[in-house]
Amino acid sequence: MFSQVFAALLVTAMAVSASPVETLESRQSCASTYTVVSGDFCSAIEQKTGVSDATLHALNPSINSGCTNLQIGQVLCLSSGSGGGGSGINGIATYYQPNGGFGACGNPLQNTDAVVALGVNNWAAGAHCGQNILVQYQGRSITLNVQDLCPGCQGANGIDLTEGAMAAIDPNYVNDGHINVVWSFV
Repeated sequence: MFSQVFAALLVTAMAVSASPVETLESRQSCASTYTVVSGDFCSAIEQKTGVSDATLHALNPSINSGCTNLQIGQVLCLSSGSGGGGSGINGIATYYQPNGGFGACGNPLQNTDAVVALGVNNWAAGAHCGQNILVQYQGRSITLNVQDLCPGCQGANGIDLTEGAMAAIDPNYVNDGHINVVWSFV
C-alpha cells in the first residue's frame, strides 16, 4: 500500500515539474515583466501591476483560463514591445493642478511636473510611487512619474495628469477635459 501511494506521489511530482512553462526568452518582445511569488493568482497580479486580465492572458498564453497553473518563479510578460506597441491599459485621463501641495507619495508637486496620480484600482497602497508610466494618446506619448493618488479618477483604470503633462499630450485639453488613453508601467 505504501509503495503504491509513494509511486503515485512520485509520478504526480514528476508531471508537475515537467509541465511546460513559457520562458521569458521565448518572448523577447516583453518590455515589462512580473515574477510569480507564493500566493499569487491572476487577479492579485493584475491588481499589483495594473495590467488587465485580457492583457495578462494575451501576453502569457501558457496561463489557463482559470489561472490555476501559475508557478512560483514563473516570469510573466506584462507589456510587449519597447514602448510603442499596442498593448497597455485602457483608461480615462483627466488633469489636475497640485499647486505645490504634497502628493500621496510624500513629495511637493507643481502643475508643470511630469507626474501622474493613479486611480484607486491601480494604487496598490503606494507600491508604484516613483515608477514611470508611458501614456499614449492619438500618436503622442509622454513618460510620467507616479507621485499621487487619484481617489476620484474616472473608470477602473483612470489616471490624473498634472495640467502641464495633459497639455503636452493633448493640446486641446481644456476643451476635452478627459481623454481615452493607453498607459503602461515602464
